[in-house]
Amino acid sequence: MPTTTEETRQDGPHLILQDADGEDTTIPLTATGISIGRRTSNDLQLLDPTISREHARVGSDEGGYWIEDLDSTHGTFVNDIRVRRQTLHHNDRLRLGKASNKTLIFRTHREFSDLMETAEEIEPTPENLRNLWALLEITKALNSTLRLDEVLEKVVEAILALTRAERGMLLLGESVDDLSVRVQRNFDTTDSEQVRYSSSVVADVFEMGEPRILTDAAQDEKFSGQESIVGLNLRTVMCVPLRLSHRIDASPDDDYEEEEEELQGPADMGATQFLSSAEIQMAREETSEPEQRIVGVIYVDRRSPTRFFTDQDLALFESFASHAAVAIDNASLYEEALEKRRLESEIEVAKVIQQSLLTHEFPELDWVEVYALNEPSRQVGGDYYDVLTPNPGEMTFAVGDISGKGIPAALLMSTLQSSFVAEASVQEDLAKVCVRVNEFLVKRTTPERYATFFVGRVTKDGKLLFVNAGHNPPMILRNGEVHRLFGGGLPLGLFAGRPYEVQEFAMQPGDLLLLFTDGVTEANNFEEEEFGEERFLQVIAEHPSDDVRSLGDAVFAAIASYSEGLHSYFDDVTLLLLRLL
Repeated sequence: MPTTTEETRQDGPHLILQDADGEDTTIPLTATGISIGRRTSNDLQLLDPTISREHARVGSDEGGYWIEDLDSTHGTFVNDIRVRRQTLHHNDRLRLGKASNKTLIFRTHREFSDLMETAEEIEPTPENLRNLWALLEITKALNSTLRLDEVLEKVVEAILALTRAERGMLLLGESVDDLSVRVQRNFDTTDSEQVRYSSSVVADVFEMGEPRILTDAAQDEKFSGQESIVGLNLRTVMCVPLRLSHRIDASPDDDYEEEEEELQGPADMGATQFLSSAEIQMAREETSEPEQRIVGVIYVDRRSPTRFFTDQDLALFESFASHAAVAIDNASLYEEALEKRRLESEIEVAKVIQQSLLTHEFPELDWVEVYALNEPSRQVGGDYYDVLTPNPGEMTFAVGDISGKGIPAALLMSTLQSSFVAEASVQEDLAKVCVRVNEFLVKRTTPERYATFFVGRVTKDGKLLFVNAGHNPPMILRNGEVHRLFGGGLPLGLFAGRPYEVQEFAMQPGDLLLLFTDGVTEANNFEEEEFGEERFLQVIAEHPSDDVRSLGDAVFAAIASYSEGLHSYFDDVTLLLLRLL
């Protein structure tokens, strides 16, 4: 039979590109390797906004093939571990950035060629045919349910049928000390002995990651004297590890980015008080080499001296264990998916609640107009704005930006809001308001959780009092000139006992105040270029006669257009506009 072109291409080292539609594309690898990235000049072009233009390279040397990250923004992952340079092994799974819909699989040879050559050497004896048929039927039964408890029960029932053992049990855990019996079956022991087994064999298999067979336990040099062997009068024992590959998470890089943001802190805090992004990167790369993990063991034994377990039994047991591990993993993923769906439903409720906490009805006054918008980067966000009119002829407004993203930031945002509103309602001195809110947050948050904050109060005659607590300076536009509002103190929630200072600015009729979070100017496009302050001001300049509501909508429309093609914003986006009439 002639060899096809596709077979020839897959004989040597190659990559398999799996896309979201389930199509596999084979990319042959030569000694010169290939470059991967978003640019058309790459040997392999992958179009995803989280993949850098020159993202990674796959090459070879005397030690085999490797993948190297080319200082990409969102990282290169091998078996779910972020790497800088990593030697590749057969069936390693590669992911670039957050492109979970594009997975690369490295293979050194055709997937099943060696296996089929070995299979041709096996004699089709009745015993082998029985075992093959039983293994196929049991595998189908294991895959008939996705309920974890049912799968575990079926696994133990199956091993007893396959091995003709007297007892069988399945133990799961992250370490030897954490192992616990999830399911066990005893047919000829008393209830008091139901959870007794050869713990020494189990520990050895779990720690070494290798199967163990005691053909005659009483004669085994290593285990014959163990209390469990003697006390249970065990004659023959088999135990195999449950081994799973690292699962690829769709969003591990999100956690990395949030950790980096939280630990870096604001620029004016000084480099010695926060870990740098390079240090965080080095810490991530010091993790262990990608490898399969042991999640438990399957154990069987017999007391009867009439039949001992053989190497053929162990081979069948190992084959079954690999199927069982996949079935257990699938069931675990299914239950995780159900839990994720439940959490997503709760987050949707949290989103509605959080949006209701933000002001959507703005005061209509004859001397000032104000409007604010917010778009979180995830379902819930850490940006905050508020507008208050405590007394006639004055307006208090605020914008805050919580460190991090997602649920932790959203929780701190609600804490900041409740504290600020409570203090602002009884305290006219904005500096004292910030002092009190800072003390409140310091006592109730960890050091990596803080908020940049800007609070201002403007009166009908144009007097603006404000405190800038580490927030990016708002801008006041007056006849084409830009005035920035600096000063006030450190971000809230970092250190207790910090003073805050009130600044003053005299606004004039027609002045426009732009108060925003860094998500506005740092919004990225497909080429990872920021929207920037210049584009921001250009949008404002193009709508000189618009009211603040129309102006704010125009800015958000411009950001959305600029970021077209991205899955979501990289940061929460908040904008507050105030114009003195």
